[in-house]
Amino acid sequence: MKILLLSDTHGNHTGMQRAVDRFGVNADLIVHCGDGPRGEAMWLRENCRNSTVVCVSGNCDVLRNEFKEIEFLELCGHKIMVTHGHLFSAKSGLERLFYKASEEGADMVFFGHTHNQTDVTIGGVRLINPGSAGKYTSACAVVELDDKGNVLVNMLNISQNR
Repeated sequence: MKILLLSDTHGNHTGMQRAVDRFGVNADLIVHCGDGPRGEAMWLRENCRNSTVVCVSGNCDVLRNEFKEIEFLELCGHKIMVTHGHLFSAKSGLERLFYKASEEGADMVFFGHTHNQTDVTIGGVRLINPGSAGKYTSACAVVELDDKGNVLVNMLNISQNR
């Protein structure tokens, strides 16, 4: 299963569109980890019809009630927590994300908020932040899962000129 992770577009689709055009064409799932989901969800659902789209709400989303703040996915033997990160003070450290994931039995977390690409494992929980896919950046991540439990994460950056 191929997953394109996006986050923190803040209403500007430029970086997100570059990431989708380059890496989302064959994605089974596109996940947006907050700060921009309303417009981004509409655009993704319209333009990525071959992919399932999951979006969560972030701290800068005006209509926060339109999307959940935490979603759980069960994919290829993994339980994945999807959240923006602000509820868990991700800018101050990843411990609270780890504790919540552990409490919920998740072995992976997809999150945003910090705008920094992150792929770390704490206590058996893999925490993945694709970075910001906004106007001037198009950081994203592609996560590939197989039925044997293997996980491959590629952190990607697309320059504005490409």
